[in-house]
Amino acid sequence: MQLTAREPTNPDEGAQDERARKRQAIGLSAARPTARAEVYHPPVQGGVSNLPWLAVLLLLALLAVTLWLLLRVTSPGVTLTATGGTESATLLQDDFAQPVLGLAPEVMTAEWSMGYVGDLYQIRITQPGVLAWTTLGQIDLGAYRYDSSLMLTGSSGDNSAWGYAGLIVRYQNDQNFYLFVVDGRGKYQVQAQEQGSWRTLQPWSDSPALATVGGENLLAVEDDGQSLYFYAGGELLYRTADLRLPVGDVGLLAGSRSQGTARALFDWVRIETIPLAK
Repeated sequence: MQLTAREPTNPDEGAQDERARKRQAIGLSAARPTARAEVYHPPVQGGVSNLPWLAVLLLLALLAVTLWLLLRVTSPGVTLTATGGTESATLLQDDFAQPVLGLAPEVMTAEWSMGYVGDLYQIRITQPGVLAWTTLGQIDLGAYRYDSSLMLTGSSGDNSAWGYAGLIVRYQNDQNFYLFVVDGRGKYQVQAQEQGSWRTLQPWSDSPALATVGGENLLAVEDDGQSLYFYAGGELLYRTADLRLPVGDVGLLAGSRSQGTARALFDWVRIETIPLAK
C-alpha cells in the first residue's frame, strides 16, 4: 500500500471556506471586495521595551512636564503688585504700536478729533467747552486697576493749559460714567455723570504728583467693587465709596474749559485684575 503525504490542515483556511459557503448560500460573493487576502492577527502586546520609539518619547515628555509643574507649585513665582499693595495680574495691555483694543481708529469733527498718531493715541479738542472720549470695549471687568501714561502738549502760556484729559471708568453710556482728569496746570478733578447730570466728587485740586503741560502723568483708577481709588504717579489722590453706577466699560477722554483747547497723547493703557473688597 502506498501512502500519500498531505500538507497539514490550516484551520484558518477551513474557517474561510465555511464563511464563503455561507455567503454563497444567500446569494453573496464568496468574499467581500475589500476583504484582506490574509486573516489579520493583532500583534502580541509586550512591555515598555516593545513600545514604538515615538511612544517612549511621548512618555518621557509627559514625565518632564509633570516634574516642571511640580517645581512651579513648590517654587515662589513673580507677583505683579498694584499701588497700594494688592496682588494683581495683567488682564490686557496695549502700547498702540500694534493696537489690540477697540478704540476709535480715526474720527474728525469740527470740534474734536481722535485716532492713532504713530505709536500714540491722540484726542484733540479744537473748540472751547468740548468733551470727547472713546472706550476700550471692556465689560464685566470685576475688580481691576486701570492705568495709562498721558501727556498734554502745548505751553503754559497758551490756551492748551486750560485743556484736560484722563480716564473714564464704570461707563454705561454717554450719560452715565465716572471721569478722572488732569489739566495743563497740574490740577485734577473727579466727577460723575448720572442720567446726563454732572456731580463733582472732587473739585479741581493741586497735587505735586502731577505734571503740567508737556510733562508725563501716570494716572490710575482702582475699582475693588466697593470703592474707587484715583492715583497719579503712584500717589493716592482721592477715594470714594459713593458708587451709584454699576461696573462698566473704561476709556480715555479729553476736554477743554470755556477758554481752552487740548491735545492729549496717551502712550499706553493697561488693565490688571485685583482682589474684590471683602
